[in-house]
Amino acid sequence: MAVSEIHEKLVEECRNLYDDCNYTSLTYFAAAKSANRWAMGIIFWPAVVSAVAAFLVALNQPKQIGAVSAVASTVVATASYLGTGRRADSLRESASKLTVLRHKVRLEMSLASQLDDTALESTVRDLRAEYANIVTANELVSDRFFTAAQKKIKAKTLEYDQ
Repeated sequence: MAVSEIHEKLVEECRNLYDDCNYTSLTYFAAAKSANRWAMGIIFWPAVVSAVAAFLVALNQPKQIGAVSAVASTVVATASYLGTGRRADSLRESASKLTVLRHKVRLEMSLASQLDDTALESTVRDLRAEYANIVTANELVSDRFFTAAQKKIKAKTLEYDQ
């Protein structure tokens, strides 16, 4: 059976979608890692400082140390209220979903020769819509995370051994 020009274009769109998933998932993983470090710095360490300062005041150290505890506690409370750690979780979840989608796209590319043009077009449209739903769930991330993902992909660190 001869492969139509439309079929070839749909398979090419699958390849593009595969690359989109790959780049976006790695970008999100890099952003999640950075957001997690930020959350650690803005929540965990001020909480430790607050606890140590409060403990020192309890041991009859100068009461001015209590001000340090109060300021550090305010930073922790504000960061927690603003959901500093939730962004990292959201990015990591989206990156995982994109990885799963990338595997689905690869499977559909391998099965494409068994589908007619209409069925393949429907599949590609569904996969592209799924990609759009995942990507729109998060706000844009910095270009530096995309650059990091691009370096990783160009170094072929994620390719399977043949």
